[in-house]
Amino acid sequence: MSLTVVMMTAEHGSRALLTGSRSLVDGLARSVISKVSATPHQRRHRRIEIGTNVLYAAVLDKVEFDSAGIKSDLAMLRISMTDIVDRCIPDVATMLGEDWVADRLSFARVTVASARLYSLCKSVGQEWDNVRGGVESRAILLATIGREDHIIGPAVLADQLRRRGHSVQLHSNANTQSLCEKLAQDQFDGLMISVATRHGLELARKAIRELRQEGADTVVVLGGAVLNEEGIDEQTTGADVTTNNIDEALDAIAGSDVEMRVAE
Repeated sequence: MSLTVVMMTAEHGSRALLTGSRSLVDGLARSVISKVSATPHQRRHRRIEIGTNVLYAAVLDKVEFDSAGIKSDLAMLRISMTDIVDRCIPDVATMLGEDWVADRLSFARVTVASARLYSLCKSVGQEWDNVRGGVESRAILLATIGREDHIIGPAVLADQLRRRGHSVQLHSNANTQSLCEKLAQDQFDGLMISVATRHGLELARKAIRELRQEGADTVVVLGGAVLNEEGIDEQTTGADVTTNNIDEALDAIAGSDVEMRVAE
């Protein structure tokens, strides 16, 4: 069944969820899509904005979350799977975080909504049929350290990496021992660590230092939401590369592989 929840932006930045009898996309088509600008770029931007609001309403539905239905609704808005993962899901995650900080939503509702976003991201990722390994393909271990609550960022990053043809293994709530075991069991070209909080950053620093003490020589890339905070010294993370730029991260991992082959 198609979702019938419409998200409207109320005054003073608050968000109100309204229900209607017409189908979600039909209602939006009448009230919003017809007003979209004539230029292609702005049309696409507006569709994504509408889709983000639709998804926000869907993950907060108190009755159910129809993953197939929401994907159908977003497809009718001509929003690609790439934009669902790269734009809509991260934007909704940000909205949920803002709502929790501003006491518009409880922690419980944000937790449930985040879990729904995560399941949607995993579901969309399973539909990719253009992932092909090749000579440029890398094996990457993508980890969070300790009890990091953020799961959406790493899931989005994993999907982006897989779309580029790389093999990615997600490892949540890792510690030094579990990282050492996984790095020893499989030949990963690089380790990416996603960090959302300052506390998580301290745990990541400790884990990276202990990995080096254990003799691990895998390239370590550290990124995540914490790098957007003020006062973060990227030179003291202990990682080989500290960045939120996916191309810089992959270049570092690929560069290390080339150096190893030349040395051999």
